[in-house]
Amino acid sequence: MIFRRIANILIAVCVASSVCGCASSGQQQTQQIEFESIEPETKEESSEVSIADVSVSEAINEPVDSGSEETASEGESEETTDEEQQPSSDDEQNEEAQNNEEAQSANDSTSQDSEQVVSVTPVSAVPPSTAPVYVSETLTALENMHYSDEQMQQIINFYDGAVFAGDSVMLGFTKYAGKSDDPLLKKFKFLTAGSLSLHNSFWEVSDKSVHPLYQGAQHPIWESMQMMGANKAFLFFGINDVVYDMDESVSLYSQLVDKIREFNPGMDITVISATYTLKDMGKNKLNNTNLAEFNRRVQALASESGWGYIDMANVLSDGQGNLAPEYCSDGFLHENPKAYDVWTKMLIRYAADRLGLQETPVETPAEAPLENAQEAMGDQTEAPAAEQ
Repeated sequence: MIFRRIANILIAVCVASSVCGCASSGQQQTQQIEFESIEPETKEESSEVSIADVSVSEAINEPVDSGSEETASEGESEETTDEEQQPSSDDEQNEEAQNNEEAQSANDSTSQDSEQVVSVTPVSAVPPSTAPVYVSETLTALENMHYSDEQMQQIINFYDGAVFAGDSVMLGFTKYAGKSDDPLLKKFKFLTAGSLSLHNSFWEVSDKSVHPLYQGAQHPIWESMQMMGANKAFLFFGINDVVYDMDESVSLYSQLVDKIREFNPGMDITVISATYTLKDMGKNKLNNTNLAEFNRRVQALASESGWGYIDMANVLSDGQGNLAPEYCSDGFLHENPKAYDVWTKMLIRYAADRLGLQETPVETPAEAPLENAQEAMGDQTEAPAAEQ
């Protein structure tokens, strides 16, 4: 009996030990399974966040945020992101303006920085700080310019064989000259078309080409110049070209001159700068920033190549790199007779400079001799005495 009780106790102890061992083993196994299932999820989530941060940082050119910054409040995080993105946005806009890839007009701008891209005073033939003075002094000098009849005849003769080629702004000058009785303007010949550009000047003649008409048919301007017997070419291009790649457009100026001289050896070349639009009236890449940059490059090219250059754009400007309103005919960029009055005077002065002519002082009536003046004064003083 005693042995049986002892056996039962031993059996109970063994069973209890077995149950506890199983429970402990089950709990340990459960914990291991849970840990192994959580660890991969944590690693995967962490990896996704890292990739996202890298993508954002590459987009805004900023370093990846540290882990401690993830504990910041949502409002603080958004504010920091705005501050980080703004300099990058400015840098991108400045780079676009320098490459002339996506320059926009000021009236389309949505921030002060984007407005500055378009409205800054352009770098051109005249330093910005002196532009208003330059315009004023030049216009005053043109207004007071005077040459003798003999000198004016020399200036008129200078334009023998001269042909003016260009776009719709030059076409306006064609119509202005056609209505004038000025013997100088009657000397000019023109090859102009409304949409003419450096680019489409090289198109083959077709129904879609826009070459100026000569003798009732379209011809590339170098062929027309040859048929006209031209010896001087005054070229006005750029307004329809700044919408293209800047380097390409400037390069086409050289190619056009080469083609003209191929058909007309010894042709004298003069470039007239592309005039501006009214302030804030540019349209996408056709804006005053690009026009000024184009003029700057072409002026340098003219200097290197030995071409003449007439800075018409700044003389007709408001001194801030825009077409002055008093010279505009359509609220955009086309010009009125007052502007073409300035064109004419600029061409007179250009010819005079090329010919080395000095202005002739305006003759004034000879002053009366001093004795005659005294007699006149005596008569005036005697008259009251006679009345007394």
